[in-house]
Amino acid sequence: MNPEAVSLSSQLSESLKKALDLPNGARFYRCALQVNPFAYLVRHDKAMNFKSGDEYNDAIVRTCQEIGIEVIAVTDHYRVKQSLGLVRAARTAGLFAFGEFEAVTKDGVHFLCLFNPDKDENLELYIGDCGIHDTEQPSPTGQLDAIEPMESSKN
Repeated sequence: MNPEAVSLSSQLSESLKKALDLPNGARFYRCALQVNPFAYLVRHDKAMNFKSGDEYNDAIVRTCQEIGIEVIAVTDHYRVKQSLGLVRAARTAGLFAFGEFEAVTKDGVHFLCLFNPDKDENLELYIGDCGIHDTEQPSPTGQLDAIEPMESSKN
């Protein structure tokens, strides 16, 4: 080791030394962050060749694997429950699948609200926080403007 490296090494904190022992470089993931569930396609009368949600989920997962997508987010306008089948199928197949919903503000801005998998059980509560209490409309619009969700979001 050259003298400059030895001198630098003695000045580094323990945490920085540990960080330098990690592999170099970033890890990039190929993602699909707005995958609609089967129910969205049915609700909006989208043309498709799938007869069931399971058939659709299998095709989505298989296609993701074939083209190297490792991370997905299953999105629907203020809906979670109808996305769970695809989320579970993706996770079972080894993909990382965000639990999430798409929020549409009263001024027309769309937000993809992604959450850690440990929040799956609480996602409906977050929808209520967006001012949505009636999800019977095909694509409901929230009662908040685009700034309000950002101001009230938690770290």
